[in-house]
Amino acid sequence: MRQARQVLDETDRRIVAVLMASPRASWRTVAQVLGLSERTIVRRATPLLQDGTVRPTAVRNPARFAQIVPMALRIRCRPSRINAIAAGLARRPDTVWVDILGGGNEISTVMFLDGPESRNSLLLRDLPATADVQSWDAYDLMRVFPAGFAWTGGLLTTEELVAIAPYAHDPVDAPDIQPFDEALIERLAVNARGLQRDGGHAGHVRVDRAPPVGDVAVRPHGAPGL
Repeated sequence: MRQARQVLDETDRRIVAVLMASPRASWRTVAQVLGLSERTIVRRATPLLQDGTVRPTAVRNPARFAQIVPMALRIRCRPSRINAIAAGLARRPDTVWVDILGGGNEISTVMFLDGPESRNSLLLRDLPATADVQSWDAYDLMRVFPAGFAWTGGLLTTEELVAIAPYAHDPVDAPDIQPFDEALIERLAVNARGLQRDGGHAGHVRVDRAPPVGDVAVRPHGAPGL
């Protein structure tokens, strides 16, 4: 697997900011918003997706999916292995974000675990089985505030944000989850840009029209250096 980049130039950062605001935006739309050619966007963005620097995914809203267990963890480990452990956490589909803290021997992460069984597997099996993990503290999150999902690093103007995500501040409609939604969410969690826009499937309309706060938020992971 190619190594994700740690430093991005200004153009790359602005492309990532657009993808954070609208992860399923077409390259033509991204180009129009940033005032660049579509060819430049494709040339710049494709490697970011291929090397894992940016990974668009779907994140279930714990308020709407009762089985989700949101947790915050502080994990202390050997400094020589901290990068590998953080990378392993980042690759998990249930990790929302992960940071290496300033001391160099501690990781902070937030995870949306798929039920008590997944939580128990993490705390009672996965972490104890990792030799370089020395100790950890785990906290259940009582409430998840969605504002962090709208962060774009101040790299886009108000006009650019409105152009790329016109529905971002609309009132949130929370319809009941339909049977086809679960399969759609699973596919989006693997690759939120992987489903083609065919214009004729209700699931695509629900995903592409959805505001960033609702049943499911489609967000990119990664973007180090942003």
